[in-house]
Amino acid sequence: MADVLELTVHEALEFFSGDYEIATRLQPLADVGLDYLRLGQPVPTLSGGEAQRLKLAGFLAEAASKGLDKARSKRGNLFLFDEPTTGLHFDDVARLLRALRKLLAAGHSLLVIEHNLDVIRASDWLIDLGPDGGDAGGEVVAVGPPDAIAAHPRSVTGQSLRDYALQMADSIAQANAAPATSAVPVPGDSAQSPLQVAEATLTADYGIPLQTRLRNRAREAIVVHNAREHNLKNVDVEVPRNQFTVITGVSGSGKSTLAFDVIFGEGQRRYLESLNAYARQFVQPASRPDVDGVFGIPPTVAIEQRTSRGGRKSTVATLTEIYHFLRLLYVKIGVQHCPDCDTRIEPQSFDVIVARILRDYRDQRIGLLAPLVVGPQGRLHRPRQVGAGQGLHPPAGRWRLPAHRQVAAHRPLYRAPHRAAGGRPHRLALARAGIA
Repeated sequence: MADVLELTVHEALEFFSGDYEIATRLQPLADVGLDYLRLGQPVPTLSGGEAQRLKLAGFLAEAASKGLDKARSKRGNLFLFDEPTTGLHFDDVARLLRALRKLLAAGHSLLVIEHNLDVIRASDWLIDLGPDGGDAGGEVVAVGPPDAIAAHPRSVTGQSLRDYALQMADSIAQANAAPATSAVPVPGDSAQSPLQVAEATLTADYGIPLQTRLRNRAREAIVVHNAREHNLKNVDVEVPRNQFTVITGVSGSGKSTLAFDVIFGEGQRRYLESLNAYARQFVQPASRPDVDGVFGIPPTVAIEQRTSRGGRKSTVATLTEIYHFLRLLYVKIGVQHCPDCDTRIEPQSFDVIVARILRDYRDQRIGLLAPLVVGPQGRLHRPRQVGAGQGLHPPAGRWRLPAHRQVAAHRPLYRAPHRAAGGRPHRLALARAGIA
């Protein structure tokens, strides 16, 4: 087992390539770029990004073991990620995006806080907060697909997307030794923003109660209405279901507040309220975020940057449940040996045990004892009640035991005479004593 835990994920995939269960659990680790980790590496030594991707690999393994069709048959979860590309190489970012697409294919929804422009461009929907950080932030600047954000004149993210498109176009032009192509045009102020489109939609529903409108919209998206947590200023946003949504914006604009404090916090609070009163007494109550309403929220899973809350003995293998499959594999096909003498461990019958006793202790007095008292310290009062009828005859009064020492008292089950002739008397006496 120790040798297996010293293997990296890449080496373990090659070693267990013929075992479907173990390979299914290991492959997601390689998919998220963690194939260099050793199976026995302690979890506290992982970086924030590694711990986040390790948890992601666990959900990918679950989706792979159940199959996509079965995963789609039930209502998917909402996964929240906090800058999962931090510290990753560009190639690792591409591998991470492929892993996220697998979660989408399994019927889940993704909500990602991210500044990486490749991730932003690969998303299905964007929520851009700003326009600045701190007190100057907390507002929705623009919502929509990446192309719509890139076309928005007030969006800092849109400006970055336009600049990135220009750089990409220049790089491609230089590589092809051709004139640079024009980038995404910036529309004038007369262009209708996504916010204006949303307001027009609400106006079209005039006369329908607000709660009914929000619940109707929640069938296709997670709707947040008037979020005021921290620096958010009555934010109204929608997170489409079964799509890849990115929350972006400058530092301090309210991205984590919207994702974790409002959406995830409300999801956790509702889950705790669904528990019975007995279970709730063991759980710290969750505070309600400052929001008028969150509609259509499924079960939420937060995968943050901080290291997983695994115990001191947690490893990569235990968190991904590979360790349990390895234990089962060794139990089924392994052969146990004594760690001291390397003798194979086998079950022994009554006759084998008696024969070994008679062989090892020939011509000696044989006694069979059973543990009665193990480990107490101080004084044992009324010892006769403990030993009455069990062959113990301690002195009268109190029975003083040595302090700060392990104490063992045994009940004699059988005591053979010195040099008893033959093995049959021993065999019968041991059988009466209960060894059989």
